[in-house]
Amino acid sequence: MVVQQYALFPHMRVEENVAFGLKAQRAHRAQKAPKVAKAEIRTRVAEALEMTGMAAYARRYPRELSGGQQQRVAIARALAIRPGVLLLDEPLSALDARLRSGMLAELARLHRELPDVTILYVTHDQVEALTLADRIAVMDSARLQACGTPRELYRAPANEFTASFVGNANLLPVTVGSGGVAFGGGELKVDTEGAARGAQATLCVRPHLVGLGDGPEPARRDRDGDPVARVHAPAVRRDRRPPGHRGPAELKDPPAHGDEVTLHFAPEDAVLSTAGVTHD
Repeated sequence: MVVQQYALFPHMRVEENVAFGLKAQRAHRAQKAPKVAKAEIRTRVAEALEMTGMAAYARRYPRELSGGQQQRVAIARALAIRPGVLLLDEPLSALDARLRSGMLAELARLHRELPDVTILYVTHDQVEALTLADRIAVMDSARLQACGTPRELYRAPANEFTASFVGNANLLPVTVGSGGVAFGGGELKVDTEGAARGAQATLCVRPHLVGLGDGPEPARRDRDGDPVARVHAPAVRRDRRPPGHRGPAELKDPPAHGDEVTLHFAPEDAVLSTAGVTHD
């Protein structure tokens, strides 16, 4: 396990910190795993430090390291015992933005290089989750909201909370109709399979899938030839960033506040949700 504040022993050098778990296994008589020989301990420590890029710092004390370097040592200590499961509890939360970005890349590399180790990564940062995870479990108030691959959670979120938490989303309150949903005085032609007619629901449309102006495809117009949606600019985000991107990406010529604009999106790009919390 790697905790938020690393928990390195300040009186031990880096190599001693990394060897601690192996030596503890050797000393613990009740330990079911085979005891590690002293020579093997030195080899494993060297391997763990090399893997985390800390081989050159083996003789230093934690106080002589930066926050990112201390975090690498904590990861090396956990890897040295060759665990079947590695738990990382918000390991980047104590780092500044520059160090966090660099360590995120390092963790992604370790994830690729350790296919036999299951990594359970706890984070509040969706960028970290989308960057590292094969599968993501979304929690809210100690309850499981959704679980799936990053693509599944982004493309087809199970509920409103998941839609807003995983990536940016335009969440539109709608009423389920016979062949679509009622919104803005008209009807949007979207898939309503499994939803009862007249039910109040939420339509999720990702910002980068929304265009300004009339859509060129016939599927983006109703049977009378009108645009599928006409809304006021303040009701819709003008942000069209790709998932996981945190920098500003406003439209080049955004409409003025209160202007009426025409939006278009493909029906298959909208996901309907009628559920709140999905799992106990």
